[in-house]
Amino acid sequence: MIEIFDVICIGAALVDMVAQVVRHPAEDDEVFVSNLTLLSGGAAANTAYACAKIGLSTAFIGKIGSHDTFGNKIINDFKEVNVATKFIKYSEHHGTGSAYIALNKKGDRRIYAHSGAANYLSKEDLLEKDMINTKIIFLSSLKNLDPFIEAAIIGRNNKVPVILNPGMLIIDQGLKNIKKLLEKIDILILSQNEYATLFNIEECDLNEDLIQEKSSTLFNLGIQVIITTLGKKGALLLTSNRVELLPPLKLSSLIDTTGAGDAFSAGFIYGLVRNINLKFEHLKNNVKIGNFVAGNCIQELGARNGIPSREDLNSFLNASNNKI
Repeated sequence: MIEIFDVICIGAALVDMVAQVVRHPAEDDEVFVSNLTLLSGGAAANTAYACAKIGLSTAFIGKIGSHDTFGNKIINDFKEVNVATKFIKYSEHHGTGSAYIALNKKGDRRIYAHSGAANYLSKEDLLEKDMINTKIIFLSSLKNLDPFIEAAIIGRNNKVPVILNPGMLIIDQGLKNIKKLLEKIDILILSQNEYATLFNIEECDLNEDLIQEKSSTLFNLGIQVIITTLGKKGALLLTSNRVELLPPLKLSSLIDTTGAGDAFSAGFIYGLVRNINLKFEHLKNNVKIGNFVAGNCIQELGARNGIPSREDLNSFLNASNNKI
């Protein structure tokens, strides 16, 4: 019997070492680490984990080291929430990647990422027969664009919606160099920093009107939906003829912003799977779900500990003022 997935997430699976500090160091400075935590991470892997935890049938495609310690942790953590791991590729020459994250008391973070085996995922590793049995393809955070372009082509050829949440490893390559990928996706999800960098704008100068103006370039490439996450302001939803800012979840506390964008993507995917169309009102509902999942995520340490359960999400959806 062929297994049909709600979403296949493609990209990096890493292990995060999270150091909690009072402040971030200045140049040639040193700070004390009060706590050091080892967590599974990687943007696409975080989104896969969150999708599975909130109730979606999810598979992950990426490359890790051949049964090394970090790789084993990633596999075991996926199994906890039933992410399908049968498509994962193993490298005999490169170890599982890792990221080193410094997190201060305000929840601000600094990330140093070593992709390791993840960046050696190739387009030959992506088999069409594995990828056509899904409702959505999600791509995130690989410096190597070739497998993402291949995945987007497979999605386009089989009428499977393709979502890209690029991350800075892609954005830093510049609009000209990533154009071939952007031309083949349907939905683009960007952070405020990613959007500003893509268009060489100072982040402090970025506003809703400027995002709307600059987005015409992206719509001309064939992208149908653009979402820019704006932190405390919420998320700006744009199509070629409509725009609306959707407010964030009201928080009781903010502990760690790590993985907020990955969690948002998972919530948005959940809404899209429930009703796969790109009408603006449906997209608004999906963004609201994304804001809910992300808002829960950042109230706990790490990218995964705050992801709500399926039951919590259903309670949110069923609440009288959140019927979406």
